[in-house]
Amino acid sequence: MTTTQIRQLPDRRKSLVAAIALVVMGMATSALAVAVESTIEEIVVTGQGGVGSIRLGVSNSAGSRLGLSGLSTPASVDIISRDEIATKGDYSALDAVTRTTGISASANPGNGGTSISSRGFNGHGSTVYTYDGTRLYIVAGTVTFPADTWTLDRVEVLRGAGSVINGVGALGTTINYVPKSPVFGDSNFEAVVAAGSFEMKRLAVGGGAQISDEWAFRLDASHQEEDGYVDRADKERDVFAGSLLYQPNADLSVRFSVDYADVDTAPFWGTPLINGKASSSHRQNNYNFADGKVQYEDTWSRIHVEWNVADNITFRSDTYLLDATREWQNLEEYAYNSTTDLIDRAYYLGIIHEEEQVGSRFDFLVESDLGGMENRLSLGAEVNDIDLNYLNNFSTGGFGVGDSVPVFGFNPGATPEATIPTILDYQTDTRQYAIFIDDVLQINDQLSLVLGGRFDDIDYDRFDLAIGGNPASRFSAGFSEFTWRAGLVYQPTEQLSFYAQTSTAADPVTSPVSISSGNKDFDLATGRQYEVGLKQQFMQGRGEYTLAYFDIEKQDILTRRPASAITEQIGQQSSDGFEFSLRVNPIESLSIDFNAAFIDVEFDEFYSGGVSLAGNTPRSVPEQTVNLWLNWSPINNVQVGGGFRYVDSRYADNENNEKMPEYTVFDASINWMVSDELTITARAKNLTDEEDYVLSPYVSNQWIFGDPRSYELSLRYSF
Repeated sequence: MTTTQIRQLPDRRKSLVAAIALVVMGMATSALAVAVESTIEEIVVTGQGGVGSIRLGVSNSAGSRLGLSGLSTPASVDIISRDEIATKGDYSALDAVTRTTGISASANPGNGGTSISSRGFNGHGSTVYTYDGTRLYIVAGTVTFPADTWTLDRVEVLRGAGSVINGVGALGTTINYVPKSPVFGDSNFEAVVAAGSFEMKRLAVGGGAQISDEWAFRLDASHQEEDGYVDRADKERDVFAGSLLYQPNADLSVRFSVDYADVDTAPFWGTPLINGKASSSHRQNNYNFADGKVQYEDTWSRIHVEWNVADNITFRSDTYLLDATREWQNLEEYAYNSTTDLIDRAYYLGIIHEEEQVGSRFDFLVESDLGGMENRLSLGAEVNDIDLNYLNNFSTGGFGVGDSVPVFGFNPGATPEATIPTILDYQTDTRQYAIFIDDVLQINDQLSLVLGGRFDDIDYDRFDLAIGGNPASRFSAGFSEFTWRAGLVYQPTEQLSFYAQTSTAADPVTSPVSISSGNKDFDLATGRQYEVGLKQQFMQGRGEYTLAYFDIEKQDILTRRPASAITEQIGQQSSDGFEFSLRVNPIESLSIDFNAAFIDVEFDEFYSGGVSLAGNTPRSVPEQTVNLWLNWSPINNVQVGGGFRYVDSRYADNENNEKMPEYTVFDASINWMVSDELTITARAKNLTDEEDYVLSPYVSNQWIFGDPRSYELSLRYSF
């Protein structure tokens, strides 16, 4: 960030940047003093405990396959523990990840309610989600798993380019959801009962035990339902996860796992603005059909093997089968007509995804000595086969449905499924192959070199059925890309790291398993990232921080030149900025978790309607985000928590004509530990009832608002 850029910042932003700079300078100075004063012994806490606990000493598999800790990884990484998730009441994966540095929600029912913005890039095309290390491939921009955080042990986040780890589509962020697993030892079970605003009810149970010297199991299940604050926006989800661990000896372990989620989410597509505003009364109106439907059903079956082939060689493999069925039956777009004072409704869309993904990934982890330097190498391969049946009602008349209704007191009507059926439109078969290498060379006690590379090859076949007067057709497509990264980590002390890295990534121009004939000849969009940063643990292991600067450039974005009817890969987008995160326990009874991100993002070359949008900010991308959470225990068995999330204003369109307001949402909780087994929690969300709480736009002047103020009471019992 240049001096000129800092001068142009709003006063609030300049003040915060200055404060962060002072904090970091003080911490770095302190660290160097510790390095010189070798007689001071530092105690480093590296556990995965609750809110405010230290994470930089913990390995993060979203950032590498080498078991590197946060301090040893040349990238900005984070871990969200299950205790942290429970304390803040983040029942959905989206709620949990959007409390981390620089990540904000851009979710709507069309993308599975999971889309995020990170480092200037928005949507599933620039974000990779993995579950237990296994890649979730997107269909038409949609990911619907995991549905609930109850089954999770932690969430791992890698910010920035991550294609080297998990393949195509990770320029902005990689998020790995790690489920709870069986362990050998004492049995442990817990149950939660909760009730709250909007008729929310939640029941969750889970636990595991050792069956014998060689077998252990883990089972978790949850049910949640609520009416929602919007008319006819009921939600209900059921989640189950089960694992069986077989470990006949110290050198071999085999884990069998099944995860299942059945979700009926709110068939609500946002509020149409009236003269640019949405009153608290009309934003509760649901202009969808009375029987609108948004349903997801996902099943993951997996076998994970770890085998110590030799003292320095470990073989790891994951074999998996994913079945996903998703259905939408909705009237999706609404606009206020100032001439008639009515809401014009349009586009009845019936869509069904029937997706099956079968695949396997394996690698050998080899530890060796190269000329007196310790080396750890991961070398492996991955293969996936994804079959998709895509059903819709586009050819049977869904686009032509529409009417007008009053703002209030209208009859929503019913979906015309019988007369406008949702039928099979096309089938696809996608085959993905990859080989990858990840390596860390410990050059000396203080300096390490991290290198990685991955080659992905994707072959795609699509068969369009003869419907709507169109003849049957078939086409094939394919693309491949090699991505790499190189990073250096310098640790003058065990508690301080300086790092630098450069990396590349490849993003699909459309969902890689649902390519249309119009996009079959396009290559992947490519990107590169430079990143530098420092990380430190301080106060004898009671605090840690990360400061990172990044610069990303993405090329080959689809756009059209002025006066041209041909779409070309000539677009370019860039972003750069600072991210800062701080966790500290200044005293035993207080923890502070703070993060902030400031970015500058723009189109370098992009056109819309023959007009250049160079210099514009991409849609749904905030340039500032801030999160804070405090936990305080005034007495031994009571814990008070509270904090806020701030998201800067964002544009609802690439033309930058429609702007969504900034918002600040405050949450709070009180935990009373009645006994070692029982905890009672009272929680409030959106405590100030923020009216400008806009998550994302669906279409122009149709916004999806976050929930208003809500309350909850829960009981957690461990046994």
